[in-house]
Amino acid sequence: MTTTRLACLALLAISSSSSASASANVVASDGHSSVRTGERIVERPSDTRVDGRIGMLIGGSDVGDADGFSVGVSAGVGYRMGDLTVRALFDHYRVGDSNDELGGRRGRASRAGAAVRYSLANTNPDRDRSSGGLALDFWGEMGFGYEHIAWRQGGVLDRPSAEVAVGFELDGFGRRNERNRRRHVGYFMAFRTLIGQGPEMDGPAVCGGPCTKATKPSRVDTSMFFEFGLHWGR
Repeated sequence: MTTTRLACLALLAISSSSSASASANVVASDGHSSVRTGERIVERPSDTRVDGRIGMLIGGSDVGDADGFSVGVSAGVGYRMGDLTVRALFDHYRVGDSNDELGGRRGRASRAGAAVRYSLANTNPDRDRSSGGLALDFWGEMGFGYEHIAWRQGGVLDRPSAEVAVGFELDGFGRRNERNRRRHVGYFMAFRTLIGQGPEMDGPAVCGGPCTKATKPSRVDTSMFFEFGLHWGR
């Protein structure tokens, strides 16, 4: 009888210990169950988000021997995964000679492309905070696109182009919602360089300045823009 009683007490103790351990490992937090790791329960916001932006371009365009001051607009949408963002881009801007050149050529360019952006340094609030606040992000970007140029006097030029950019953005973000995500809105500024191949120029090799060898004009066109605007998403 004594042996049977001791066995029952031991079985009851083991069962109570298992139930207490299970209760300690599963904790309800904001309607969701979280697993305890060590002594703290850490529930981070999602590391992915969708981002849209619209901006203005100011700089200089370069198409063959027609180059001058340029303004335009830009738009984009991206999907961010941690420090990496995959983006789709659209730009529309002026091309041609400067306004002070007589008989200057005028046109418009539309460019669609894709780019990959990487965050070089950021305050990374998503991993450290649960409330709203501000964040600063510095990034670099590389991409590829296709450019369509239509001249006002007639004629079009279609060509591929590459892109290199660096910039920063100020991000204001809100509290997490029931899906563990945040809304965000902010300002951004970037310096973008578009690189394309210009049409082959007719004529002999020349020296455009002091030189040791005459050559034809370079076919590498480099358009440079400052871009600034607003971004938002969640």
